[in-house]
Amino acid sequence: MKVLFTCADKPTISRNTFHRHNLKETFEYSETVSEGKSYASRIPSILLRLPFQMMGKDFFFVSYMGHFLVIFMRLFTRKPIIFDFYLSIFDMMCNDRKVYTPESFLGKLTYWIEKKSLEKADYIIVDTHKLIETLSDMYQIDKEKFVRVPLTINEENVKKEQVKKYKEVFTVLYVGSYIPLHGTPVIIEAAKILQEKNEEIAILMIGQGPDHAKCQALVKEYNLTHIEFKGFMSLKELNYYYNACDINLGLFNNGARANAVVLNKTNDSFRVGKPHLTLETDAMKEAFNDNEDIFYVKDIKAHTLAAKIIELKNNPELVKSVGLNALASYETKLSNQCAKEILQTSIFNPLKQKVATSVQ
Repeated sequence: MKVLFTCADKPTISRNTFHRHNLKETFEYSETVSEGKSYASRIPSILLRLPFQMMGKDFFFVSYMGHFLVIFMRLFTRKPIIFDFYLSIFDMMCNDRKVYTPESFLGKLTYWIEKKSLEKADYIIVDTHKLIETLSDMYQIDKEKFVRVPLTINEENVKKEQVKKYKEVFTVLYVGSYIPLHGTPVIIEAAKILQEKNEEIAILMIGQGPDHAKCQALVKEYNLTHIEFKGFMSLKELNYYYNACDINLGLFNNGARANAVVLNKTNDSFRVGKPHLTLETDAMKEAFNDNEDIFYVKDIKAHTLAAKIIELKNNPELVKSVGLNALASYETKLSNQCAKEILQTSIFNPLKQKVATSVQ
């Protein structure tokens, strides 16, 4: 079978790289991608080539940020389209980042594009049952079209390693892009409480993004001395910090999106066998159990997070146990191999049978 892969984001990001490699191993593979630096440069380049490169293919795989591509491709084919939806642009722009409102022209346009892309796809890949429920209700899409596949990460560069601890004291790590979803100001407020209690706990924050300046301003205002900031870095370099700190932080914000997603850094944390501390959500509870392979806080109050960090600092054996269980959970629930097996069983095998039947 011949497959054409395309995506609007960079083809080298972890999620797209996984799909490209997996498809190459399984089918007669070709791709229409762009190495452009922005969506504005990538998308026109892809659209100009797609109609010609679609010819003679048995099915199509549209990966991350392919909402508009699905709609465009459906104009030229009735053959199966697999869409790795990943996340809701509408929810991200309207509810999380609040770039524009749902009632605005851009809000309505984004909703329309997202709804049409889901309607036009034959298979829709998402990573949680909660997101399936949310999208099905929001856009009136048949749940049978969805396939739950765990997030995939760069397993070559993110892995468990024996390294020297980054600091002698108990060290908490945040990795991310400081988007509102992550609730980074809550982490800073919790750090203030930890310092007021004279707890010997260090916090390392890696990344940049919308709330980065706000967090730095709060650190300066509170005169916090145990928080360190680092910018973006390669996965290979980041892997040291994942392994060298004691626990990794997830998200600390409410909302529909927060309740329906699992973060890439959650998988990273499990992959290196380090405990992940995050808000308890419906999506997280699908696969992980508190104090077994993950740690939860029940709300996003700073004093709740601070109290939990202190509790973990004072329970090293529990922290070690949960870390080992997290690694085991990764292998059985989250690994790239698990994703491959689900894709093969739930999408590729039925697709092969469907194509074979149509040829006869």
